[in-house]
Order: sequence, then C-alpha cells, then structure tokens
Amino acid sequence: MKIPTEYNRIMPYLIVPDAYAFIAFMKDVFGAEEQRIVPRSEGVIMHGEVRIGDSVIMFADVTAEFLAKPAGMFIYVADVNNTYQKALAAGAASLMAPMQQPYGFTCGFKDRFGNDWWPTEGV
Repeated sequence: MKIPTEYNRIMPYLIVPDAYAFIAFMKDVFGAEEQRIVPRSEGVIMHGEVRIGDSVIMFADVTAEFLAKPAGMFIYVADVNNTYQKALAAGAASLMAPMQQPYGFTCGFKDRFGNDWWPTEGV
C-alpha cells in the first residue's frame, strides 16, 4: 500500500457550512495550515484540506447533494486553556470548561459548523 506522504492512513472528512470560515477557525484556534483547497465555480469549496501537526482534516462545503456531516474530534494540544479561549473568541460554544480528567487536562467546545472538539494536554 502506498499512502502519499502528505496524508495519514485515516482522516476525518467533514461537510460544513461556509468552509472558508471553517478554514479561518481552524487557523485561529489550532494553528492549522492549508494543504489543499479546490474551489467550485459558485464560490464554495469542493474539497479542502488543513494540516494540524502531522494530522490532516479534509472537508467540503454543504451542497444540495452533500448535507452537513459534523463530527466529534479529540485533539492533543500544548495549551488547553489557550485553545479554549481562542475557540470561544472565534464563536465556539463551551461544552465543558477546562478541567483535569484521568486522561489529562481537557475541555470541550462546539464550533459554529456543528463539530464538537475535545482538546487535551494529555497526562
């Protein structure tokens, strides 16, 4: 099996409203970098990819053919408090304030695209 070096073996693929705003959210909150953006003629994203560390998230805009497909995402971060504050400032809603859990320091928030995020610093 030959997996291209810019990809992981498995990657989430989200269908979101306003994919360009989703890119901005990912950059602001997680420091994501655009890897590939394929626009459609009507000003929406047909296929997009952002990279966070060594992980890739693929996504596209909602269309009549492809309805929203949000997800719950667990992500390791260096600073949960900072990530949480950035997310709230970018319009996310709190699901759980930062707190210590047996598996690490964590929090939860829902982005305005319907995805739940669970950033964790780990133990």
